Amino acid sequence: MVRVLALVLLILAPAAPAQAEPHDGLVKWHGDIAHLFVHPLLPAPRYTLHKGTQPQEFAKWSITAREFRRILPQLYSNDYVLVDLESLVRQKRHRLRQAPLWLPPGKKPLVLSIDDLNYPQYMVDNHLNSKLVLDAEGRVAAQRVTPRGTTVVSRTSEVVPILDDFVRDHPDFSYAGAKGTIALTGAEGILGYRTSGKGRTVRRERVAAAPVVAALKASGWTFGSHSYSHIDMATSSMTAVASDTARWKRQVEPLIGPTDVFVYPFGAYPAAGSASFAVLRRAGFRIFCGITPTHRFEVHRDYAIQDRVRVDGLGLTSQQAMLKPYFDPVKVLDPRR
Repeated sequence: MVRVLALVLLILAPAAPAQAEPHDGLVKWHGDIAHLFVHPLLPAPRYTLHKGTQPQEFAKWSITAREFRRILPQLYSNDYVLVDLESLVRQKRHRLRQAPLWLPPGKKPLVLSIDDLNYPQYMVDNHLNSKLVLDAEGRVAAQRVTPRGTTVVSRTSEVVPILDDFVRDHPDFSYAGAKGTIALTGAEGILGYRTSGKGRTVRRERVAAAPVVAALKASGWTFGSHSYSHIDMATSSMTAVASDTARWKRQVEPLIGPTDVFVYPFGAYPAAGSASFAVLRRAGFRIFCGITPTHRFEVHRDYAIQDRVRVDGLGLTSQQAMLKPYFDPVKVLDPRR
């Protein structure tokens, strides 16, 4: 009983800010803060991109596990270092302000996020990973069913374990323990567990997801909302936004703990003064992320905006200029495309 209570408290507690206090040897950063994001990886691209149910969509919006593994060494060689998104702002005198960022000399800040790490059925059917699990050593790994029907647990097929192992081998790629932000929907559960709804099966799934959530948070990952049903916040009515947000707060937040990060589906911003935006603010969100090939980072009185750059198939093939500031897309491309 004590262990269960401790686990629940760990999940529900807000993640500690990753920003450290300045000290000798660090320098204050004054430039742009890059933010890259990816979708769940393609561990079986020969099937997914050539035999699956929607190969063109996966080819456009996803990258393969091999491509992600090739990206990290280039980011590292280009002197990027992971920083925590929530540490970039702080509350001071009743308003938000950009927090000073102190980094090792020569390093450039990079925020990383993952959208849709939920593994809905269409991903499972196309032989992406099916869920995050704990391996025999208690580390977060990815489970999937191969096209041949074999169930495997791997640390080389998904963003989380790949990055965890890279940081283990290159600890200076992570500043103050930062990893990335996992932006979750909830309509088909979280992290591959069917946690939404009611009933005995849902309760079992929630119990099974809890140690994975705890392990992610303990290793430097944080969470954000990607809405409950991946709705377009710019075109949906205020009533629809309010209903969707209430479902996310009811079905997802109890599993991951509170977060003040909202990642817009499709990168679609509602107007800052709109009723829909007010709904999100009242729900406790104060850091909002969209999608543009820029480094926009704005801190207003009670909310902040950071735009993100897509790392996807389109970027690696036909929109390479967008990604060249960070890594060489040509050297990353998986020949199985």
